[in-house]
Amino acid sequence: MKLNNKIRKNIKYIYIVVILGFYACSTDYLDGKAYGVSTTENFYKTPEDAQQAITSAYAPLHEMYLGNNTNFWGAISTDLLLGDVGTDDFIKGGSRYSDNPPLLQKELYQIQTSNNMFNEIWTINYKGINYANLVIEKVPNIPFDNVNEKKQILAEAHFLRAYYYFDLVNSFGGVPLIKEGTSYEDSNMPRSTTEETYAQIEADLKIAIADLPYRFDKGPSYYGHADKGAALGYMMRVSLYQNKMDQVKKYGKILIEDDKRYSLTSDFSSIFEEGGEWNQGSIFELICTTNTSYLGTGIVKDLTPKSEKGFGLIQAKKGLRDAYVVNVDPITKDTIRDPRYDTTFYQPLSITQDGEISPRDVYGTHWFNKKYSWSPHTNNPFPTLGNTISSNNIRLLRLADVYLMYAEAIYQSDPTTAIEYVNKVRKRARESAGVGNLFPQDLPLTLTGDVLRDAIYKERRIELAGEGYRYHDLIRTGRAATVLGPLGFQIGKHEVMPIPYSQMTLSKGVLQQNNY
Repeated sequence: MKLNNKIRKNIKYIYIVVILGFYACSTDYLDGKAYGVSTTENFYKTPEDAQQAITSAYAPLHEMYLGNNTNFWGAISTDLLLGDVGTDDFIKGGSRYSDNPPLLQKELYQIQTSNNMFNEIWTINYKGINYANLVIEKVPNIPFDNVNEKKQILAEAHFLRAYYYFDLVNSFGGVPLIKEGTSYEDSNMPRSTTEETYAQIEADLKIAIADLPYRFDKGPSYYGHADKGAALGYMMRVSLYQNKMDQVKKYGKILIEDDKRYSLTSDFSSIFEEGGEWNQGSIFELICTTNTSYLGTGIVKDLTPKSEKGFGLIQAKKGLRDAYVVNVDPITKDTIRDPRYDTTFYQPLSITQDGEISPRDVYGTHWFNKKYSWSPHTNNPFPTLGNTISSNNIRLLRLADVYLMYAEAIYQSDPTTAIEYVNKVRKRARESAGVGNLFPQDLPLTLTGDVLRDAIYKERRIELAGEGYRYHDLIRTGRAATVLGPLGFQIGKHEVMPIPYSQMTLSKGVLQQNNY
């Protein structure tokens, strides 16, 4: 199942009508009424208007991952790239060392306030916040025959506002908290603290958790909408990033022990295939399609080798690949790797088939992220429309991540249960490789303390490699100075990025810069 009918039918309409209409409402110098254009005064009247408005609030989430024809730098600035480059896991990649200067700045920790990636993070997220605010502000006044539909729309808006603010606080620390639909001229506000920003995110997620349904109760037509599982999972992640382990445990228990709606899909290699979309272990995905260049993703093209019609970005380092080594055969001396290795990494065809490097792939490690790749490396079809805009759904939250967050939250108070959840992830990896595979072996039940904690950290690195979590994981666990310091990372500076210079200028001194 690809894009659900409502989103597929409405999203381009929303881009044109609601978004342009929103800006039209702030141009009071115009003489007369805007005929044929929806504005905030004449639009929010019916349940259908409300459905179209919540669809518009998802549009910036799509914009983040579009790339290529629409917003190349928006896609580059997502955590799928920015969250891994500059870590011990991935290099920038590209055609040459100097290719893609904004991403190179992150890799070298020589980040400038004029870096356009961070302006994209700022503007796209605040666009999403604005659209969510309009739903939260206007929809309560719309009469609905179905009260639950109204509650659901509002809950989705609260989830999306939390999602956008979470991306902002991870990027910049505390940011201006705008909680009503407004034009830019009316929203020049000072930054709130990081703690205040997180408090707003948690408040929105609590509303979403209370009023959202599970997608399992709604059917495939609901795919692409936030549901209760997504809200619970993101509350876990938000809590984890604040080191609020009791909250991680609380919401994790609801999601995986009380409700029991999810289970790990049996085959790890299928998770990122087209056939693995919305599997039983998928909690939140961004739906993409190539039927138009505005609804697909450019991420796969960004991560594909130059010789295979991509940009060659984000290539895996040897240290990450070596983390998958689990044993050496005592007889043959062959290296035995965790089976997830072969479904996480690949090399360009020019290397794997001919043993030679294509002239277009001369720079980098030549090891690419297989999770977001095309045929023949996976069963995901090579796109035929939209200038290699891909139909690969973006996996934003998986059950294995939830299991590992939960294990990390309880490893001290309940090490046995923590090991149980880590072993669920390891068992799935082992069984995916076929009968008779012995690795990865279960963690022994005797593990406790720092040894168990470090085992959980390593499991996150292996299971979630290439999904954009490494940078944040190292920062939140206090390992960034040791692991990233040799790469240029500075404590007290690089935990967050600079406020974009353009935004500092527009604020006329209202915004205060980070340590840049």
